Amino acid sequence: MSFTTKAYLQKADKQGIGRVYLRYTYKRRPDGLNLSLKVHKSKFDSAKGFVKTSHPEASEINAAIRQAQQLVEDIASKLPDPDFKQVKKLYVQRLVEIKEQERIAEDKIRKERKVLKIDHLINHIDSEEIPEQIKALQKKIAELTERQQELKQLGYRNETYEEAEFKLLLDEYQETFKVKSKSAQAHIKVWASTLLEFSKDTNTCLVFSVFDRNFYLAYAKYLMHGERDFYNNTFGNHIKDLRAFLTWVEDEKGVSVNRGYKKYERTKDDIEVIYLTAEELELLWDYRSEVKEEYKKYIDLCVFGNLTGLRISDILRSYWKVENGVLMGKTKKTKGHYQVPLILDPRIEEILKRYNYNLKLVSSVKYNEYIKVILKALFMKHEINQQPIAVMRYKLKEEFVFHHYKYELMSSHSNRRGFCTRLWQEGHTERDILLMLGSKSNQVLRKYIHNDTENLVRKVTEKVAEKKAAVQAALARVESEVA
Repeated sequence: MSFTTKAYLQKADKQGIGRVYLRYTYKRRPDGLNLSLKVHKSKFDSAKGFVKTSHPEASEINAAIRQAQQLVEDIASKLPDPDFKQVKKLYVQRLVEIKEQERIAEDKIRKERKVLKIDHLINHIDSEEIPEQIKALQKKIAELTERQQELKQLGYRNETYEEAEFKLLLDEYQETFKVKSKSAQAHIKVWASTLLEFSKDTNTCLVFSVFDRNFYLAYAKYLMHGERDFYNNTFGNHIKDLRAFLTWVEDEKGVSVNRGYKKYERTKDDIEVIYLTAEELELLWDYRSEVKEEYKKYIDLCVFGNLTGLRISDILRSYWKVENGVLMGKTKKTKGHYQVPLILDPRIEEILKRYNYNLKLVSSVKYNEYIKVILKALFMKHEINQQPIAVMRYKLKEEFVFHHYKYELMSSHSNRRGFCTRLWQEGHTERDILLMLGSKSNQVLRKYIHNDTENLVRKVTEKVAEKKAAVQAALARVESEVA
């Protein structure tokens, strides 16, 4: 049961005007329905079956054609044998019904207009009285608001339903983290506690309608210029958590939230991660034989992190195995699968065997504390890195400059960047480095890779040497030919 519909133009008169028909084809037999529309033949696109858009009334005429097509197709699709006679009969009946419905609608509109005339008179009277009533109410609201703020300053506060709802959903949101890691639970608890303290200390009502630009600026001022003294990175993390909570409220609980929070910027500082160069790493490894016994494990952890690129959390967990000469495991943070070939450096396996493959030797806090002490002594011994490094931090757009010695900036995170940078400089591909790290993000990798001045100079020197060698070889060939 196949049928088609398409508008076409009947033969035009002397002025070029033709009537628009709807061709209905069923069982290869075409018939036409007069749509009571006229258009000049130059303005009708026969291929598409519609009036060209250059016609001033193209939208209206094409809408009428589509409406007729839809009506005919709806009728035909419901008939077991939609021959033209049946379709045309039902089409005409349907047009009569539509016109009757339009007549009833117009009668209703006329009646409503009569009512509106009466309402207009009443509204005219109200329009003269309402402004005075609004002024009186606004004055009263201002007086009550001022009194409310005075009471809040004195410690009197009456929690509204909206504030209670906010706190209930904040508690419920924290409950959703019980299936996550302990660190994630602790993190969200600290964030929620900080948000509530902000509300209390600044007399800010936490309701879902409050999250506009003014809230963002007040929140930033409290966290960045108050006791917490946050910079962009930490403040940005709090904004990230706030946005995640408000999105959960909208999506999971169906509660309306001021859409201003969608524009909250998660601020970040582009902090350069300081790492050990290949030469400094060798000095540290050699220094192992000179330090007291309790410091050796910190050097081993540092060297191991630099040679494998693993996060300190994965190193301390030591949930790994060695297969076919490859150290393999799953990362704690991203659940990726790292694969570090032991052939990269013999010290990887040496350190693993020294501790029977269990490097849960100290806490990450202790590591970050003692590696600074060790590196300070190492740098002093070799008289290197004795000049402070300028570090820029930001609070929104405001810049703050600090100066630190290199050992003060070293942490477990430095090891991962050192690993990525050295492998990149040695010529390893991004894909290979990502496979070793257990990561899929090229963007994250590029954040770790640091193409420093030393590496740039080395590359330029190599290129210059290649050019000189090429020139010398060319001269040698010329001399030999002359001889």
